[in-house]
Formats: sequence, C-alpha cells, structure tokens
Amino acid sequence: MNDDEIRAQIRARKKRDAFRRRCIAAVISVLLAANIGLGLGRLAGSGLYSATTREAVSTADTDVPMVDTAVSQLGNEGGEPYWSWYDFDYRVEWCACFASWCEDRCGLLESGKAPKFAMVGDGASWFENKDQWIKGGGTPSSGDLIFFDWDRDGVLDHVGVVTAVIDDLVFTVEGNSSDLCRQKRYAVSDPVISGYGHIVS
Repeated sequence: MNDDEIRAQIRARKKRDAFRRRCIAAVISVLLAANIGLGLGRLAGSGLYSATTREAVSTADTDVPMVDTAVSQLGNEGGEPYWSWYDFDYRVEWCACFASWCEDRCGLLESGKAPKFAMVGDGASWFENKDQWIKGGGTPSSGDLIFFDWDRDGVLDHVGVVTAVIDDLVFTVEGNSSDLCRQKRYAVSDPVISGYGHIVS
C-alpha cells in the first residue's frame, strides 16, 4: 500500500469518525430537548395542579372534619396509606379505602356514625339501611359521601367526599381518581351520581 492509499484510508476514517460524532451529538441534543420539554411539562402540570388545589381549598368547607381531612390528602398518588391501613398488602381499587380512612381519622368509625368499607356498594348499603341515604339529584351536606354509578347499570363504581355544594355544583375530593386524590366537581343533577351517604354529626 503506497502513501496515497494510506492517506486516503486515514481521510475516510476521519470522515466516518466525524459523521459518528455528529450522529451522537444529534441524539444527545434530541434527548436533552426531550428532557427539557418533560421538565417544562411537569412544571406546567405542577402549576395547574396548584391552581386546582387552591380551588379545592377555596370551595371546601374546612370547618367540617371530613372535608378538612380529605382536602389534606390532595395529590396523594397510588393510595398506599389507605389500602395498607385497611390491611391490604397489595394495591386495590382504593376510593372506598380512602373514604373509610377519612372517616377513621375523624373518629366516625369508632363512634359508629359511618361504615368501614372497601367495596363501594357495601358503603352505600350501610347508609341506606340507616335511613341516611340521599338519592341522586338531592342536596348533600359538606362531609357526606358521594356515590357514583358511571354506567348507570345499578352497580356502584366509585365514592368520594363532598367538600361543598355551591349553587348547582357539588365539589368533591375523591381517592383513586386516575390513581390520585383529586378535587372534582359535578352538576348536582348529573345522572352518574347515584346518591349520597349522609353522615350525622
């Protein structure tokens, strides 16, 4: 191999190395941009969540222990404090565990004023049997439990805590709403609301 061929090979290798470095740099740039975008997205989401939390606090009747307890849990993800308190050693659908946990923190289980339940339908049945059931379309009180039947098939699917009723809106804090404790609101007339468990103080 003569000198010209050797120099040609060296030039070709340098070109390949330069191309490889440019490709690596491009990949790193894309990854950095994605991480920055993710960070900005998280920041925006955090701001939105903070605004939602402020709305929850501003509309919640925090003089009611059940409401104060539920609002204090906004943002919890995964529900581990609630389903583990119920003695599950694995994650379950935890909206009812959350409601029962709130009741327990307020002394309502010990006093017999509210039920401990992990199945949504069991909680509703307890209130019905105690004549403390308000049918959907009625007006609950702050601190009552709200029960939902998403498909309107007679099988209850979800439960939360009523934090306030303002005009024709009912505000809630719900455990296991997309695996979070969230503030929500509904029209009082919303047909997915099966009814309310009224907690007698």
